[in-house]
Amino acid sequence: MKVLIVTTEIGVTEGGLALACQRVVDLLAKEYDIEIALSSEYPIYTAKGGINPTIGDSIRKEYKLKYDCQAYANVDVIIAFGGRFNGYYSALLASKIGKRFILVLRGSDVNIAKWSVEDTLYLREAATKASEVICLSEEMIQNLLSICPEAKEKVQIIPNQQEGICSGFTFNDLSRKIIVGVAASHLNEKKGIGNLLAMLVEFKKISSKDIRLELVGDVDIDLLENYKREIAMYGLENCIVFVGYQTRDALRATMRKWDFYIQASVCEGHPNSIFECLCSGTGFISSKTGYIAERLQNLFPEFFFDSFSPKIIAKKLKDLAETSNLASRYLAAFYELKKGCTKEEVDRKWIDLLACNKTKRKNLDVENIVCVGLHDVKGDVHDSITTPTRVFRIFVEYVVDQGYGICSMTDYLHKSREERKQWIVCTFDDGYKSLIHDALQILKKHSFTATVFVCTGLIGKDNSWNNKDADLREHLNKDELKLLKREGWEIASHGVFHKNMLKLSDTEVEYELSESKKMLEQLIGSCETFAYPYGAYNKFISQCVAKYYSYAFSVDQGGTSMSVDRYQLKRYSITEIYEMLK
Repeated sequence: MKVLIVTTEIGVTEGGLALACQRVVDLLAKEYDIEIALSSEYPIYTAKGGINPTIGDSIRKEYKLKYDCQAYANVDVIIAFGGRFNGYYSALLASKIGKRFILVLRGSDVNIAKWSVEDTLYLREAATKASEVICLSEEMIQNLLSICPEAKEKVQIIPNQQEGICSGFTFNDLSRKIIVGVAASHLNEKKGIGNLLAMLVEFKKISSKDIRLELVGDVDIDLLENYKREIAMYGLENCIVFVGYQTRDALRATMRKWDFYIQASVCEGHPNSIFECLCSGTGFISSKTGYIAERLQNLFPEFFFDSFSPKIIAKKLKDLAETSNLASRYLAAFYELKKGCTKEEVDRKWIDLLACNKTKRKNLDVENIVCVGLHDVKGDVHDSITTPTRVFRIFVEYVVDQGYGICSMTDYLHKSREERKQWIVCTFDDGYKSLIHDALQILKKHSFTATVFVCTGLIGKDNSWNNKDADLREHLNKDELKLLKREGWEIASHGVFHKNMLKLSDTEVEYELSESKKMLEQLIGSCETFAYPYGAYNKFISQCVAKYYSYAFSVDQGGTSMSVDRYQLKRYSITEIYEMLK
């Protein structure tokens, strides 16, 4: 399937729209052929073959539409990432070439459209022609329906992906001073900057604390001059710093110096900056607009102000700074916010959206990984843990005879989608020493590899922890793991101490995941794959795993589509694979 994404901006170094668009492109590119068109570019060719810069915008757009109708006639789906003219233009293009059209709205393109005759027209036309409309919040949906009631049956919420780890919160010396910040790619009145200047005046009336406001982002020259006049009028020259534009890495470093991030926007869809500040260990205070407010305001009312009055915002900030348990409350808000917008959850919604394409080919090629799940290979005893050496050797030879190969998860991912059809992923849980003597040699004969899941707290020890295994087995030591790594095997995580994660606290789960990854990365390098000890997991545990790893295997038998279920990948037995290869 071919997908055309029409946008005005894309990239990880730009604003929220560009970042969200880049993430969606990266996801869909794993499954579909993706093309990107920028609606803001208008290539106009004259009869002489050159570009005529004097042609008016209306003519430019007409010619661009004709050009794009030819260029993208073979796509299956058109996605408009962002409304306004971008959405309108995409709707026209989809209508002209008869393709399914999905409209993705981002916030201000719907929340303030009613104040513009032009934007209202664009929104109504685009939403009417769309087969699905994607919003970021309930607030956006209601504003959309007030303009285009016909969209009621085709609108849904897909929030922004929120990935990252919170570094912990520290609020230093709030009794004496407060450092607050605002960040956006473009600071304008929609962001409530003028209101914040007045807020500083009100704050200084009710508090003896020193306060400093740092503004990160570009500001139009004329607007900047207005702000500077107000700053001079209020006598705030020593309280405000215009930082200018910063990269995301630089912004994260800046945020770590702030006590609070202030989201004073009139409207937002799903602001990435609030989540970024929480990842940096910075608290926030926000207006009640967008997805984050809808998700958190009932549970954490102290973080949201009820109106845009500078007095109310100032009072809210003062009260928040005097709250005793700030760190624990913000940490709880961080985890609550992540629940509904992990990469796994957002990816699933996008995949589901495209999977129901009305114009797709009948046989959509959904990749199903075939993986054999084993523990130990040695001797001639066949039990729940052990595969006899002879049985494993015959299995490998049979796979070869049928024209297939065996490899690690890492090697599998490095192959093309077409190549993967001829390869079986082989995994070993627990990391037993016997693998060095038998399994390694059998696989090495054919230049095959495997993935071994290791408990880092059991490296070089025995399996006396496993009271269900009558055979005392030794685990691989560090040197043996390095040897397997040199032979091309993937060394992956099985936690620290092989704990049933369903019986652990949230803190213990995080420890098992983070510490095992950290130690393996120090020992052998990258570690992107995980296997649930005892196969024990639920949705919450999968979400925790997704913070550290790219894939996770269960002990459930069967096959799984990697595009949808990469954190609950199933595995087959040797017997089942024999049946598949017949």
